Amino acid sequence: MDTIRKDIQYAVRNLLNARGFTIIALITLALGIGVNTAMFSVVNAVLLRPLPFRDPQRLLSVGEFDQRKGPSAGTVHNLSYPDFEDIQRRNHSFEEVAVYDENEYTVTGVGQPLHVNVGEVTSNLFRLLGIQPKLGREFLLEEDQAGHHVAILSDAFWHRHFDADPKVIGRSLALNGRAFTVVGVMPPGFQFPIRADARDLWTTFSRRHEVDDPKDTPFTSERGAHWLEGIARLKPGVTVEQANADLEAIGRALVAEYPRTNAHHGVTGKPEIESLVGDTRTPLLVLLGAVGLVLLIACANVANLLLARSSGRTREIAVRAALGATRARIVRQLVTESLVLALAGAGLGVAVTEWALSGAIKLYPANLPRAQEIGIDYRVLLFTVVLALATGILFGLVPALQVSKPNLSEAMREGGRTTTAGAGHNRLRALLVIAETALGVMLLVGAGLLIRSLNRLSRVDLGFEPEHMLTASFDLSETRYNLDQQDQFVRDFFNRVNALPGVTSAAGAIPLPLSHSALAVTFNMLDHPVPEENEPAARFAVVTPGFFETMKIPLIRGRIFDTRDQRNSAPVMIISQEFAREFYPNEDPIGRRIKIGASDATTRESYRTREVIGIVGDVRSSDLATAPRATYYIPLPQLMWGPPTVLVRTAGDPAAVTDEVRKVLGAMDADAPLYDVRTMDDYLAMDLGRERFQTTLLTLFACIALLLTAVGLYGVMAYAVAQRTHEIGVRMALGAPSAAVLRMVLRRGAFLTLAGVGIGVVSALALAKVIESLLYQIPPRDPLTYVVVCITLSGVALLASYIPALRATRVDPMYALRYE
Repeated sequence: MDTIRKDIQYAVRNLLNARGFTIIALITLALGIGVNTAMFSVVNAVLLRPLPFRDPQRLLSVGEFDQRKGPSAGTVHNLSYPDFEDIQRRNHSFEEVAVYDENEYTVTGVGQPLHVNVGEVTSNLFRLLGIQPKLGREFLLEEDQAGHHVAILSDAFWHRHFDADPKVIGRSLALNGRAFTVVGVMPPGFQFPIRADARDLWTTFSRRHEVDDPKDTPFTSERGAHWLEGIARLKPGVTVEQANADLEAIGRALVAEYPRTNAHHGVTGKPEIESLVGDTRTPLLVLLGAVGLVLLIACANVANLLLARSSGRTREIAVRAALGATRARIVRQLVTESLVLALAGAGLGVAVTEWALSGAIKLYPANLPRAQEIGIDYRVLLFTVVLALATGILFGLVPALQVSKPNLSEAMREGGRTTTAGAGHNRLRALLVIAETALGVMLLVGAGLLIRSLNRLSRVDLGFEPEHMLTASFDLSETRYNLDQQDQFVRDFFNRVNALPGVTSAAGAIPLPLSHSALAVTFNMLDHPVPEENEPAARFAVVTPGFFETMKIPLIRGRIFDTRDQRNSAPVMIISQEFAREFYPNEDPIGRRIKIGASDATTRESYRTREVIGIVGDVRSSDLATAPRATYYIPLPQLMWGPPTVLVRTAGDPAAVTDEVRKVLGAMDADAPLYDVRTMDDYLAMDLGRERFQTTLLTLFACIALLLTAVGLYGVMAYAVAQRTHEIGVRMALGAPSAAVLRMVLRRGAFLTLAGVGIGVVSALALAKVIESLLYQIPPRDPLTYVVVCITLSGVALLASYIPALRATRVDPMYALRYE
């Protein structure tokens, strides 16, 4: 231990004596280790950290999939309530099975009306997760049934609106006008589902068991309503594969028993953590790999610095060897210096991590799962220490082995203190520059592909005009408004909003395009009927008259909805161009009759059959990267599913009319707050958020790599010029022109650059599939990107070589001849 302590003390003294070298190396390492630690912090929080529930490895996300595509196409979490009950009753693999959904309500009775995010769950969910309320009790089994209106609050909601009053248990609050009794408060930090939008409170499915009209069917009895997400806890010793075999058998039985609603529906499960992170996994792992390449480039640079510095320590090392120091002892001392340097760089890197994390989280869109858990914990610190040690060994060992075998007779002679490096030494430095150039090419290619992809995605045809569009939502009391009254309220509201100064048009829709809330509903064409179990499905929206004009969706044929389309008028529908192409390829769909699979509480069975009155342009309804799907539209008065999302097109800044729209709503109903106010541009930004995040980060990594590569090449060329100062002086003394000297030096830089670029291009082509899933309409081997990257990096490398080359042409021959 005493020897190690002395080695560390000597290493610190050496590094303090070489301040210039130490500062440059520390900055390089802090940057490389810091950005790696920051990226690992994100990956750790989102992908690696266990879910905060009891035995999270036994939690399985359960859902249905299209058997014609197979479960590999991705589990779609869309169980119906009766299917859930069958899975719960028939399975042999799970301790518990639960389902959940999310909703939004207006809370009254707690002061000002509040908009809240509500989780609707089966009564056993918290028991399944292994989480107990910190105050009060969990839901009782019977509270899943009709008539039991109870709620459990989140800790944050309890603190914000009840001042953490323990007497909240038993208190009543109104959700959309219906009284609910508070029975519990969850522990601090608890959230389920773990999503970006936290739940304010949870209720059971009791309301879904109830109907407002005796002739209607409760949601929980509709086997065709595949809208609920499922979760299950495996029994001890049961594997995922065994559970899936069990679910597969249940799925086959449901298809045989209920072909009308369950045809082609398989049932499967996958670990809950996989379901949670979804398609976030691949981009984060790609970015973690990219930032690892940055660290390798930083290591190559520091190794080059060490090699350059070691050439000046040849005499010192030779003296050590002459006095009896073994090669292993010399290597240990040199590696100790590298480790001290790496650990110091890691310390600075933690500061870089804090800065990088704050920037990365701001860049990422609001839908990053578990974003609130991102931070520096013991895992991250352990990763940083291990990374620092590995880095120190990586960039320190090879130079140490290279310089630990000095030529004693050469090093000890009088001129030994200026002994130049040997051929092996120079070859190693050249190889390091070639390696970092190749890594830089790979990063630049990745960044270039993502930049082109983001540019292509941001220019897609939406099918509507998003500029000057305000969106917002509101709720209406379920007890004070029946469906006819809701229809009248919505009509009056939009008439008043349309009359506001600065508003060019206003309408409503369920769901809003680009809101990631797309609905798919089955239908049957009466002139081409198919058995109910084979009914196709298409995207579906309920809209108010004026919707197409407000969104500026073009009318292709027929007419759009207007004042003729009321609750008791002839049932009609409008279809998109893609719907017409897919289902009426060689026919005129105008006037055709279609029976749809959607209804409201008062819809007569005959009212499901509708006449096609128009064809409109295609719209990207779910996200920018998904091509427009076949869609049909129903007028809201004829299918009253509650208040729609508000769409307001303005002549100027849409945010300027927010207060006026809020006043209109408040004057009509003081208990109906306007919430979730955004512009349509906000939805576009959110949809581009993940692509922008990964493009920005990879571009930043590529720029760091380009800078480090240029610095590394400059260092090698400057050192080569210094080594050949005597030779250059002789050449110039014998009459060699400056241009010849310039070409001689540039030729060496060009060789290193071209070798690195060639290896980098081949490597990028070989790894093209890794990034393919992140691209939109850009091939991973896009020739333009590769050409631009090669030209860019070659240009930067040429500049890095040109400066030392230019310095070589200005060498004084007399000085150079005296150099050695």
